Amino acid sequence: MFEGTDFTQYEPHIDFIYTTLLMLWGGSLAGIGMLAVPYIFKHIKSRDEASEITTRIFSRQDILIRVIAICMLFVFYFKSKLGYAYQHFEWAVYIGVLHFFIIGKILSWWLRKVQKKVTSFDTPEGENSARRKFHKLHLAVRYLYIGQFIGVVVLLYLHAFGLQ
Repeated sequence: MFEGTDFTQYEPHIDFIYTTLLMLWGGSLAGIGMLAVPYIFKHIKSRDEASEITTRIFSRQDILIRVIAICMLFVFYFKSKLGYAYQHFEWAVYIGVLHFFIIGKILSWWLRKVQKKVTSFDTPEGENSARRKFHKLHLAVRYLYIGQFIGVVVLLYLHAFGLQ
């Protein structure tokens, strides 16, 4: 499709797009996970209402990350035509980040199913087995979310150090 095209003239644009996509991905993870969600749970009295709000926020973030991940596949194609250092390692980290994202989405789907079985989050956990299962799944999703964020930061550093 692009046979014989010299992509070196587009290198600054490819760098800009790639960095912007990573910043959007990492920024949404940090902004929502470290700022918005704790703020919502701190200032909304009902845990049920806070849970509903954060579920809607995460579903919007899911759409954003899907678009970013697809765009990054195209950017990786163009980066492969240039002489970046650490390029293969970047691919491996990107695949790892995608796995964190995909497994997190699968567990989130299970989490929502368990969430429907919990009558209320405003009452103490006690002997409620659905609440215990929800707590375990929630921790797993949280660790995958953190892993995704760390992976995006690693991708940013690899890209920065791989520039010539």
